[in-house]
Amino acid sequence: MKDLPSRFIKHHNCERGAAAVEFALVVSLLLVIVFGIIAFGRVYSELEVMESAAREGARAAAVRAPDEIVAAVNDAAGPYSVDNTPTANLLCDDATVGQRVIVSWNQNFEVEFVLAPTVTFTREMRGVFRCE
Repeated sequence: MKDLPSRFIKHHNCERGAAAVEFALVVSLLLVIVFGIIAFGRVYSELEVMESAAREGARAAAVRAPDEIVAAVNDAAGPYSVDNTPTANLLCDDATVGQRVIVSWNQNFEVEFVLAPTVTFTREMRGVFRCE
């Protein structure tokens, strides 16, 4: 009867490092997933801020303040930076009341993954308001 427990102990000693190897594999996969979620969230936050900045620029253009378009976009884009100069498709005046003014520019975004190359993509940011 004394041989039975010693057989289990010997078998258990053969698998001593298996748990550490499994832990290392699972943790590394989970860390890659977590850092991927963080990278995606950062880029999505920047995208939302730039879309809001485009709306602010369009609002400035709609209230007949074309000189303030770039400043309004840059102020609303903080803490991120605008890559290109925002432009309006028309100047609002008495003749253009009710027409759509569009402020747009191309913005570059970089997604930085852990243990993977950086992915860069460009998106046109645009905000639309009606001239007042």
